[in-house]
Amino acid sequence: MLKYLMHKFALTERGAKDFIKTMIMNVLSNIALMVPVWLLYILVDDLLGDGIPTSHYYLFAFGSLGIIIVLGLIYYVQYHCSYFLTYKESGKRRIALAERLRKLPLSFFSHKDLTDMTHVIMNDATAIEQSFSHFMPSFYGSMISTVIIMIPIFIMDWRMGLASLWVVPVSILIVFASKRAQNYFNRKKDKADLELQNNVQECIETIKDLKATNSESEYMQKIKKNVRLVEKFHIQSELGVALFVVTAQMILKFGIATTALVGSALLIGGTLDMMVFFMFLLLVSRFYEPMATALQNLAAINSTFLNIERMNEFYDCPVQTGKDDFKPANYDITFEDVKFGYDKDESVINGVSFTAKQGEVTALVGPSGCEKSTISKLCC
Repeated sequence: MLKYLMHKFALTERGAKDFIKTMIMNVLSNIALMVPVWLLYILVDDLLGDGIPTSHYYLFAFGSLGIIIVLGLIYYVQYHCSYFLTYKESGKRRIALAERLRKLPLSFFSHKDLTDMTHVIMNDATAIEQSFSHFMPSFYGSMISTVIIMIPIFIMDWRMGLASLWVVPVSILIVFASKRAQNYFNRKKDKADLELQNNVQECIETIKDLKATNSESEYMQKIKKNVRLVEKFHIQSELGVALFVVTAQMILKFGIATTALVGSALLIGGTLDMMVFFMFLLLVSRFYEPMATALQNLAAINSTFLNIERMNEFYDCPVQTGKDDFKPANYDITFEDVKFGYDKDESVINGVSFTAKQGEVTALVGPSGCEKSTISKLCC
């Protein structure tokens, strides 16, 4: 399971363990928050009966105090795991990415420019950090606790359980179905972001030439066009997510109506106890609010997988290996029938042989595009 989490979410082994711990804390906090509903149920049952027994006074007093203490401890551990440990993991992730870059072959850098790699190390790492501190543990914890809470609900009355919980899988499926649309808009948005960053960086690097050739206004028009595209794609991305999330949250609210309608019908028919009906009304009033938040978290998680996908490109590319201990007899550089290509199916250098002797000047002469720079890089 740890290896799956490490690859799925671009985590270290320590980060995967902390993620599991944070999910467990979220599950415990969600279950603990249902205890006051049970205490209130007992209180109302006593009030409608013969009064509150003396033993129940102690139950309410110590139960309320106990739940406050337990929640305090759970929230402390949960906060520590969700934020402090997540930020430490984010630091390790950035260092690991930088170390990985040192070992990747030249073919990787032929497909990635400086802006793209900087975007992964800074922006994508930041997005993943936010997702793991705010969204992922909360969502997965909510899903696990929902399944656990569903069991006693269906045991109590399966008819009321169906009436109150049918909206949960429907709402989740709607947000899950939005993943493809989200990815479509997010890819366009990220492409526009990268293009804008490239153009801004190019503008800063060539500002002297732009001033010298009086091309500043023309170049700024190009950047303004990029800014408008970025704004357009960001709005499309937000609207695309909101369309599915708001629809799912609206359907979630129907659960309150179906619980009340089915409960009333069963109550009138004499097949449902009043206190059970009251209990379900309490449950749905407490149950749907965290679920609505979980749906928003799920939408945010869908977007995070694109960041993880780009980051995993660093790890999926095989590293460049060699000898750690190298003791040459001299410092000549010898090429013997060297073949090289940035892609596996295409070679840019075929059968090159020469010796650049130590202490002598060796010149690489040829027309533009004959891979002189590539040969120079291979020498390094």
